[in-house]
Amino acid sequence: MIMQDYLNRKNIDKRIYIPFGLEIEMEGIEYEKGFRALSHKITDDWKVTTDRSLIAGGIELVSPVLDNTKESITRLKKISSTLDFFGATFERASFQLNFDAYNLSNNDIIYLLKIFSIYENVIYRFSTGINESMRSSISYALPISSVFSSSYKDYSDTKESYDSLINNKSFALSLKTLSRNNNDPIKVIEFRTPNGTSNFYLWMNYIVFFSSLLTTIINKKYDAEYIDYIFLGMNFFQSMEEMLKVDEKRAKELADLIFNCEEEKDIFYSQYFDKIVRTRK
Repeated sequence: MIMQDYLNRKNIDKRIYIPFGLEIEMEGIEYEKGFRALSHKITDDWKVTTDRSLIAGGIELVSPVLDNTKESITRLKKISSTLDFFGATFERASFQLNFDAYNLSNNDIIYLLKIFSIYENVIYRFSTGINESMRSSISYALPISSVFSSSYKDYSDTKESYDSLINNKSFALSLKTLSRNNNDPIKVIEFRTPNGTSNFYLWMNYIVFFSSLLTTIINKKYDAEYIDYIFLGMNFFQSMEEMLKVDEKRAKELADLIFNCEEEKDIFYSQYFDKIVRTRK
């Protein structure tokens, strides 16, 4: 498959596809206007709602679980174009991805959090999209590494070590039980990007990136001893400025760990290093 095919994906590589849904926050579009515009692009199982965390005029578009089909990808592209046409803004908005986590064991979740923490500076810079900085209001999508590493020192490989991340919308990674009881099983992994966007190619890059990360965890394609060694030896108390600096060594380690093909690595590198999103030519 040539690069052009990757940029014009008609579905997600079945080797990494995990059932997922989107929550797309946006501002600058009044609810009634947004509802009318988007209702022609979505099916009845999508929801257009308001969100109190957003600036006045902010709305949130919530998808159902999306099938791995050309129709799903085409619908996302049409939604993206609509948001661009109506001038959506993202001062306090993020882009959220929810993945099926029904089959993740406690050990899987622990190593997901360890790997996310180790490479969080890379993930953060990548997740700002094509911007070199984050939105000014960052009370949501906060880093998890310092919080998780502190709890891990007390509770080690138990559920208590990540209790603060369960059903907590403040962090870049949240573990959701789909109930109000934090003791229930984890059913969904939610990833939040620090910057919201209406860019279709960024959406696809995020879907592929986080799908690849979770697939690596599910298939246990990591060296557990190496991850433990790095995790236990790291200092996770970094400033936001440090989180956004280029870390070539960690970026290449992460790409080698999660991606199956050189084309996806190249797309990741373009966004991470150069803040360029490759689009259809």
